[in-house]
Amino acid sequence: MTRRVQVAVLALTLASLAAAILSPIVRGNPLTLEAFRELGVGVLFVVSGLLGWARRPASAIGRLLTIAGVVWLLARVLVWAWPNSVVFTIGLILVLLPIAFLAHLAVAFPSGRLASRFERSVVVSAYIVIISGVGFLELSRCAECPRNLLGVEAQEGIGRFLRVTVLLSTLVTIAAFSAVLVDRWRRGTRTTRRVLAPVVPTALLYGAVSAANVLAELGAPIGLGPAWLWVEDVAIAAVPVAFLCGLLRSHLARYGVGELVVELGEKGPGGDSRAAISRALGDPSVEVAYWMRDADRYTDDGGRPVELPGSDSGRAVTVIKRADEVLGALIHDAALREEPALLDAVCAAAGLAIENERLHAEVLARLEEVTASRSRIVDAADAERRRVERNLHDGAQQRLVTLSLALTMARNRLASETDRSEARSRRTDVDELLTEAAEELVLALQELRELARGIHPAILMEEGLCAALDSLAERSPVPVEVSTHADAPLPPSVEAAAYYVVSEALANVAKYANASFATVKIGRCERGLRVEVSDDGVGGAVARPGSGLEGLADRVAALDGLLKVDSQPGNGTRVTAEIPCG
Repeated sequence: MTRRVQVAVLALTLASLAAAILSPIVRGNPLTLEAFRELGVGVLFVVSGLLGWARRPASAIGRLLTIAGVVWLLARVLVWAWPNSVVFTIGLILVLLPIAFLAHLAVAFPSGRLASRFERSVVVSAYIVIISGVGFLELSRCAECPRNLLGVEAQEGIGRFLRVTVLLSTLVTIAAFSAVLVDRWRRGTRTTRRVLAPVVPTALLYGAVSAANVLAELGAPIGLGPAWLWVEDVAIAAVPVAFLCGLLRSHLARYGVGELVVELGEKGPGGDSRAAISRALGDPSVEVAYWMRDADRYTDDGGRPVELPGSDSGRAVTVIKRADEVLGALIHDAALREEPALLDAVCAAAGLAIENERLHAEVLARLEEVTASRSRIVDAADAERRRVERNLHDGAQQRLVTLSLALTMARNRLASETDRSEARSRRTDVDELLTEAAEELVLALQELRELARGIHPAILMEEGLCAALDSLAERSPVPVEVSTHADAPLPPSVEAAAYYVVSEALANVAKYANASFATVKIGRCERGLRVEVSDDGVGGAVARPGSGLEGLADRVAALDGLLKVDSQPGNGTRVTAEIPCG
């Protein structure tokens, strides 16, 4: 609202008040207490409207309140001045018109917009019914009043029928108006109801008062006495105050933002700022999303991607900025869009804390990406080992086996040749060469099998973890007891990691522990799979840089697992790995 508009409204209000007060005095009829109460209601509407308009210029509620107040005052001027029938009739129309404004205000609150066709129908019906009622205003107590040009004789005949029709239509409109408010309250969220709380009860009260008056005019035995006028006056005066409280509620709530600043200041990175913001806004459904510039996306406080809701989801998004830089967004109840001052205050207070948490979330997001990439590297390495093992088994190893068979057949065929002295001599030399080649071939096959087993154990793929661990125990020079309690299928990467933990630990037992006995235990734990290898050796094992234990720790960590080595000198060694199972 511009300064010029504000001055014009105030000038029109003061002029209307002056005219309404002075006109009866000039005619020798000073205003009664009831007349002053009516003027006070009009002033209350104007003042409430101007304050609401200034505080919430985007909402039409302040403008409607101001217009209703100005029309209220102008109507009194035109009716009380009684210059002629035309002006008087216009004044009568304006006297009733604010009632339709009230219906419009209540249905459109707090945005000032009519959201559905039914709401528009209710408001239009209110204007039509109110204007139609001008013809049936009872003016018998005002003998000096000019003639109502729209007046209809309603004591009998068609006039009475029309009057009853208008009164019944008024009741239907009041019922529809009340149904809209009740339905909005019933379907509203906690935040929506908080916004509507000052307006809905007051509007329903005024609707009930109006319905009681209509029923009394229809002859219902309600028994309205003189005290009922005070009830009506209180109800109509409470309306602008209720609307103003609804419009300014967010400004009053801003005083609680100081507590939010203190609470957020006490929280470090990773603190639950969402709960503090939720309390400040009064919206338990609030979510905080952090903007990641490098990833060009929003994430939650755990680094997981967040999709912002659409416009038809019943949720709204308020972007949080600091020095024109996007820090994040609040995802909240759509009703809070009608409290922009509160949202702005909360976003300003939460900006620094959210920036800290955004950086914290960014670190977590990158950590999650690193963990995922390490896991992919391990999976790729395991897959490559399996490929090399299959190639060795199906390729070079099979060719060497075939060559071994060919050498054996050659020796047998040579032994069956005719026994001649010269041939016998050559046969002896060839036989020695073939025997030497066969022995070398057996050693090569043995070394190749050991190489293939070291790259990736075939038994692990073919028969599973339990059989592979039994095989390790059988080959160990130190007696090993294996105990497995992990019946559920495990991911290949987890099985491979568990196998290499046991293999490396048993190799260390054989080389360095000077142990007489070792145990291997496999079972489930809270993290996933627990692998434990212990011995009764000399202890003192340390995961030094470049050692096999350090390599195992890296492999387990790549799966988001944990490797511990407990090896006090003289008390043996216990290697424990806990590996998530995905």
